[in-house]
Amino acid sequence: MTNDPNTTFIFLNGRIVNRIGYGAMRLTGQPRNFGPYADWQGGIDLLRRARDLGINHIDTARAYGPHENEKLIADALVDADGSYGEMFIASKGGVEKSATSLARDTSAETMKRHLEESLASLRTDKIDLYYVHAPDGITSISESVAAFEEMRQAGKIDMIGLSNVTRAQVEEALKVAPVAAVQNRYSPADERDEELEEMIDWLNEQGIAFVPHGPLGADPMKQGATVDPGEALRTLLARAPNILVIPGTTTIAHLEDNASVLAT
Repeated sequence: MTNDPNTTFIFLNGRIVNRIGYGAMRLTGQPRNFGPYADWQGGIDLLRRARDLGINHIDTARAYGPHENEKLIADALVDADGSYGEMFIASKGGVEKSATSLARDTSAETMKRHLEESLASLRTDKIDLYYVHAPDGITSISESVAAFEEMRQAGKIDMIGLSNVTRAQVEEALKVAPVAAVQNRYSPADERDEELEEMIDWLNEQGIAFVPHGPLGADPMKQGATVDPGEALRTLLARAPNILVIPGTTTIAHLEDNASVLAT
């Protein structure tokens, strides 16, 4: 794949992804994104259609299900040779989830365990990008990232990401290891946050991807965009060349609409 800044993004390690990806969180049991997706084969079909459309960046997390979302992605996208081919898989660790509760734990021990569990669920030896899902407020971001850097050096992840973080936390993390991507809430539907706007520009200067979650303004625990999807995605992609969008959907029709945004 060649790099065109209008349609693709190149990570600092040379890996290229399309700027329109797919956030797979909705392919889980509802409510609260807990349990396996009710239409497992339908989820497989949707993920394979995404691949056919050239969407090569798939975003998931250990907490989605938990585990079930990663397992569905593996069922859909692992090739006969046991690889993901040209697909780029991003996942996250650091959140413990049950049917009724959610807790953050980003201690080094937990981060390593979550990564190993994600590797097993995704049926792979290495994950392209693995995020600290959300700092727990107790563990320093440098401790969490140091654990991931140890796993990166061991060949179990290719790149490290941070989610739900401040610029100060990114700067702290960069003292420990390279950071490839930041994933924070950001949508044209949300109230403007000047600190976040400045952070996006700073990340762009560093060559770090910014991956907005909730790009269509949806509640993370409920389905449904609050803004026009096509207009919102075009606005985000025009905002900065390091922005990679990962809109989620459970229908192939909406998936195809999202994939066509760069062509309009």
